Amino acid sequence: MDIPFTLSKISQSASDLKAVDLVQIDMDGKSSLADFILICHGTSSAHTKGIADKISLNLKKEGILPIGVEGYDSGEWILMDFNTVIIHIFLEETREAFNLEEIYRDFTTTHLE
Repeated sequence: MDIPFTLSKISQSASDLKAVDLVQIDMDGKSSLADFILICHGTSSAHTKGIADKISLNLKKEGILPIGVEGYDSGEWILMDFNTVIIHIFLEETREAFNLEEIYRDFTTTHLE
């Protein structure tokens, strides 16, 4: 998988649907979990599902499929695992409650928009 291309597709897809506060966390070479984590939030469960759908559709067009998707039915916290890239799409209040950015504070973080 071409990670820079995948990151670009994901961030563009999320931005196209007005994802809020998109953050990229660089874990390359520092974690076995993933090379990058992207975090954003939506304004409603319909919005979070729309963001997930757009990401999935655009990556599928490139032959990139997730190895897992969790939380889609509720839309409160959708996790999309593309192996080297993991995406968390939250409702704002859920994002604030779990505060993943604090957990990953020791990694390089880039705010995208």
